[in-house]
Amino acid sequence: MESKYRSKLNGDTSLIIGILLLLIGVEGFVLYKVLSETWEISGNFFYLYVIFVGLLIGIETVGCLSVRQSIKNHMFEFKYYD
Repeated sequence: MESKYRSKLNGDTSLIIGILLLLIGVEGFVLYKVLSETWEISGNFFYLYVIFVGLLIGIETVGCLSVRQSIKNHMFEFKYYD
């Protein structure tokens, strides 16, 4: 039973990583479009975009890791995978 739960946890982990990569990809695309259209204006403030996106990715990463940790902590308690 524990091996079944571990394999399901690995599946959830890959799903969480996929979600995180999708979020980062979309944010990168949006940042690229904004900067490419407004480079004359935003070129002077490029460091602010980098800081903002860095903080955004950091917050999302912490959130995804806390979701994984919560699933790991409670998977036996709530019979999550049954």
